[in-house]
Amino acid sequence: MRIQRLFARAMVVLLIVGITQQAVFADDAMAGKAEAFIVKLADEAISKLTDKSIGIEEQEKRFREIVREHIAFNTIARWVLGGHYWRAATEAQQNRYLGLFEDLMVATYAHRFQNYDGEKMTVASTRVVEDGQALVQTTLQRPGADKPLRVDWRVRETDGKLRVIDIMVEGLSMAQTQRSEFSAVLRDNGGNIDGLLDTLDGRLNSARGELAKSVKEAAKKS
Repeated sequence: MRIQRLFARAMVVLLIVGITQQAVFADDAMAGKAEAFIVKLADEAISKLTDKSIGIEEQEKRFREIVREHIAFNTIARWVLGGHYWRAATEAQQNRYLGLFEDLMVATYAHRFQNYDGEKMTVASTRVVEDGQALVQTTLQRPGADKPLRVDWRVRETDGKLRVIDIMVEGLSMAQTQRSEFSAVLRDNGGNIDGLLDTLDGRLNSARGELAKSVKEAAKKS
């Protein structure tokens, strides 16, 4: 789906390009911290994920570490599933869901970090949206594109720790999009959580299959 490709590109570009600070309205301490956090996240990812000498396993390991450190993974995963379904799930189902959610994120995004093709991201503004949360608004200039893509990063501070809790591309929330997709799968399966888990497992296997295919094709060209 096009929106999923846009989310993927936005996440990858955030983590592999230097971010230009342009017109930031960080008149609040939280806004300033959130902006600095996004810039630091990009710097860390540049040093860890763009090394072309590392294999896919090491790249996935490094990506997973960054995700766990800087993205509110459990919070996002539980919200995407929905409180009703999370509470209704057994502990085994919850653990399987969290594992699949993380593995699918890694399989979808980790290998894309060496495909940077000249995108430039600029911080346009940063503002507090509610207590302990700030929105870092950026624009993504893509080679050959008529206009930049708007990408916003919602950052929340909990117990002194900043984490990304959502990414919005042209105003469309990544978390909300996933929640809608998962809700549709659950409806199609009569609310059966195992049906959703099996669907995610299938998506994960497909993502890994596509990755294996691309690695083989790259090896043939080298």
